[in-house]
Amino acid sequence: MNIINYIFSFLCSQDVSRSFVIDGHVLPFCQRCTGVYIGLGISFVYLLISGYYKKGLPPRSVIYVNIVSLLVMPVFGFHLFDPGPAWRLWSGLIFGNAIVFLLCPSVFVICNEGKAFGHNTKVSTFYFFLFFAFLSTIPLWFPLQSGFFYYGTIALALIGLLGVLLCIAAIIVFLIKKASVLFISKGFGNGFAKN
Repeated sequence: MNIINYIFSFLCSQDVSRSFVIDGHVLPFCQRCTGVYIGLGISFVYLLISGYYKKGLPPRSVIYVNIVSLLVMPVFGFHLFDPGPAWRLWSGLIFGNAIVFLLCPSVFVICNEGKAFGHNTKVSTFYFFLFFAFLSTIPLWFPLQSGFFYYGTIALALIGLLGVLLCIAAIIVFLIKKASVLFISKGFGNGFAKN
């Protein structure tokens, strides 16, 4: 687990006094970051399984909830209001969820040049709110004391980080591809035409 601790040391202060202990193991990130990474991981898995991200940008109600979720984080993140571990975990969960629900559909639309496959319906919006409610219950039963739960939490955190990195990589590849097409058509195209 030293590699995992090392990876997360760049992303979290790893304050042991503010970290969850699961089955005798201290998580390699604080309570708030635990929420962020679990929120990222669970949300990526949900979006991949449901295909929700392929439907384009979410409806306004989903966007508004996610923007509010992003705004909640600074209140807890800067310790303006800190009622304890469950609240730290919850603020991280909804923040991570918001990042994924705003990032994934946006990246998909950008990389597909504005095209979406399907559209959001009242049912898909209802499922988002149901999923959001599920995330909000996690602080009530977290952490379960088992080795499986510890390694599951680590796995979700890694899935969340890899998902964000994949989205960033997709945008970089898209921009490089667009820039090379533009460069070839403007730069080399004119040079070859003159010869």
